[in-house]
Amino acid sequence: MNAFSFQPLFAFGFASPWLLMGLLAAGIPILIHLLHKRKFIETEWAAMKFLLAATRKYSRRVRFEQLLILLVRCLILLLLAVAFSRPYWSLQGAFFESAAPVHRILVVDTSFSMRWQGEEETLFEEAREIARSIVSSSRQGDAFQLIQISSASPQKVISRPSRQQTYVLDEISKLQPTQEFGNAGQALQAALEFLGQAQELAQKEVIIISDFQAESWAPQQAEQGNSRILSLMDALSKKATLILKDVGVTEESNLAIVDFNSRAVFATLNQPVRLSVTLHNFGLLNQDAVNLQLYVDQQLVNQKQVDLPANTDTQAEFTHQFTRVGDHRLEVRLADDRLPLDNHRWKVMPVKKEINVLLVNGRRSTEAMGRATDFLELALSPSLQEQPWQGIIKPHVINEGELATTELSLYDAVVICDVALFTDHERDLLKHYVSRGGGLIFSLGAQVNVKNYNQTIFQPGQGLLSLKLLDRRGDARKHTTLFEFDPLQYQHPVIEIFKGNPDAGLETTHIYEYFQTELPADPNTRLILNYDTNDPAIIEGSLGRGKVVLITTSLDRLWGTWAIWPSFPPMVNELVLYIATGKWGSREARVGQPLEIMTRENQLTLSPQMIAPDQEKYPLRSVLDSEDESRIITFPQTLLSGIYELDWGSAAMENTLYAVNVSSQESNLNHIGPQVIPPQYFRRPEGAQSQLAEVPEERSTQAGLAENLLLTVLALIVVEQLLLWRFSAGALTFLAVMLISGLSLFFLR
Repeated sequence: MNAFSFQPLFAFGFASPWLLMGLLAAGIPILIHLLHKRKFIETEWAAMKFLLAATRKYSRRVRFEQLLILLVRCLILLLLAVAFSRPYWSLQGAFFESAAPVHRILVVDTSFSMRWQGEEETLFEEAREIARSIVSSSRQGDAFQLIQISSASPQKVISRPSRQQTYVLDEISKLQPTQEFGNAGQALQAALEFLGQAQELAQKEVIIISDFQAESWAPQQAEQGNSRILSLMDALSKKATLILKDVGVTEESNLAIVDFNSRAVFATLNQPVRLSVTLHNFGLLNQDAVNLQLYVDQQLVNQKQVDLPANTDTQAEFTHQFTRVGDHRLEVRLADDRLPLDNHRWKVMPVKKEINVLLVNGRRSTEAMGRATDFLELALSPSLQEQPWQGIIKPHVINEGELATTELSLYDAVVICDVALFTDHERDLLKHYVSRGGGLIFSLGAQVNVKNYNQTIFQPGQGLLSLKLLDRRGDARKHTTLFEFDPLQYQHPVIEIFKGNPDAGLETTHIYEYFQTELPADPNTRLILNYDTNDPAIIEGSLGRGKVVLITTSLDRLWGTWAIWPSFPPMVNELVLYIATGKWGSREARVGQPLEIMTRENQLTLSPQMIAPDQEKYPLRSVLDSEDESRIITFPQTLLSGIYELDWGSAAMENTLYAVNVSSQESNLNHIGPQVIPPQYFRRPEGAQSQLAEVPEERSTQAGLAENLLLTVLALIVVEQLLLWRFSAGALTFLAVMLISGLSLFFLR
């Protein structure tokens, strides 16, 4: 969109017009002259007539000298007031001209959508060339500041106004396109702050060079996002001339991988894992038989053809078995297009040989299958009863008295079964374990001391769960009342496997007794399963990096039939797998987001380093966490997408992998355009040169009118003294000064 702007032939103004109030000071000499003027009483006498006749001619000369001195003094004050107000003028296209300097704030978009490849160059290369052209065509004395649009914290490349054209051009040349999401709102806010540094300058311009990608300039496609952008632009336009250089593309296709995940946070050896891939066609045309490839440890292991309808999400799925324990690099790829960065997506899959689960027994029994831990052990690992263990979950049973002396960090999950009460020390051990990512399950029973649980375990705000145990409901001895489970529409991932499978027996399980609970309004508390009475059956909470689950009934045959029902084995297996994921933490981040790594006690003395996808190595500094006496390593330099490798610096420690991906929001090249932003702000890229050509070539000077006026004031002070000393010399000097000043003001270089 081309914009026409009228350029006047003559312009005049003041940078600090409020200082023109000083013009009133020019009346001070006149006021003083009037106050000191003597009034004479005329009395005629004969001799006086002869004196009057002699002095009449001389008095005319004295009066003229006094008026001239008064004029010089008034002129000095007038010129001082005008000089301090910093006047400027411009005669464009004429031979003689002068102009005020311009303060330009350049905002250049470096977000990853600017990597889109055009016929000859990328959008970013085009934007950078426009910025260079603006600086090269500027006048001497113009000041520049430079901001790049990238992540939530825009980088202020040139934070102080610079008049060094070479330096500004060099900084623009150093700009490179990033892989970060562009936050336009933060960049506009930074430009507003910069304008505060340009108050003393007459002319201000904010020039934004961007593709105006919709997701960046209207976050979340919400009216609130649009209004914030518009309000910032309105604020900028009131303080400066706002110019938008649009280099964006319209109606261009782009294919992207927007998600790559798995329900399993980690995999187990030789067990199939389902990997889900979400692709999106951001174009207006269907794309058929697009080749999607899966790489594991940089080796192509699978591929498939996928049809991608226009402007639609498409799901694809791979299944893979891992034959080696440890972290694995996963990557899915599409063939490169004009924006190749989002045609790749990475994921890290940790693989374990087994999942270690600690079962804490609180009820002693000599009969076979008389304890809840007996049923849990059988459900989690059936092979243990007949042959050596060879499954995925490996349970280990202890009595409640051994809990205080057991190293909990060795286990991925802990299940507490009908333990009567807890000491403060045991509670602190469990809180420390969960906060570092451990998974914890409480199952209740007849031995539970409600008062102890409420004061120690379930204390709101301080306990492992923010809830309160109430009275029991039902009577397991009489079986007078029967309760069944309500799956709550199978919304929780733990019970998704039962949806559409009535033979699993989840809703037909018989419960005879349970504890009622009082749930607070806590966003960290979530219902997994209810009873048909609308009381909670299974409740999930979180603490630090770990998860806590409460089962309000028992896991033996005393309070129901669940322990021997078909729904029991798959349910407890899903629960254990679900809560065991916390220890592994998140291995993924978006470009620009920091990675946080929690170390174990045997890693405190190591000197780790992070290896970026480009093989650049960054030494890491550990930070002591006062709460759990562990160390959290923060790595903020996630500037590239790909796999990051944490090298612990010890042969005994296997390296840890992390995946960093670009934001899928930048893949949508939809243009926000003048339908949201007022069209008068826009200048098409081809207008960069034409706009400059519309302005006639100017001859400029670094010396402004103010400097010339101050020099004139100094000369007039000398003239005033000469007039007081000898009028004839002062008059000649006055005429010479006025002539030279007039010529200097007119013939500015």
